[in-house]
Amino acid sequence: MKKSQPARYSTPDRQAATRSRQNITAFAYLAGVFVVGVVVILFVQGRLVIGGVPSGIIMEFLQDDLARSAYFSGNSTALHDRLDEIGIEEAMKDYYRPQISDEVVLDQHIHQILYDRTGYVGEDYQVNGGVLVLKDD
Repeated sequence: MKKSQPARYSTPDRQAATRSRQNITAFAYLAGVFVVGVVVILFVQGRLVIGGVPSGIIMEFLQDDLARSAYFSGNSTALHDRLDEIGIEEAMKDYYRPQISDEVVLDQHIHQILYDRTGYVGEDYQVNGGVLVLKDD
């Protein structure tokens, strides 16, 4: 007489495995919501820097119809003029000034960021292998 084999998974084991998968899914979902929430808070507070541009400045740019239109139409000269009018370049300089004390280096850094994002080359600069350098007078 053979003993009957126990079922591969009993009902309590299946329920425990299902609960475990549900717990992992819930944890992953909550962790994702937390990370997205932190990123949104940092972005809104202006503490997040994207491509060298502080998020507060990005938000200011996105709220300006003329700047947005010039950017998406690819008109780098009009965009640069508009960014200058609304004070974006100065705001970026204010943001980076504590880290870069030399005004010439600071100006070059800001113009490099703007060149990388918009393709605009300032009057005082020329492009050398994708890097802006001051023109020789």
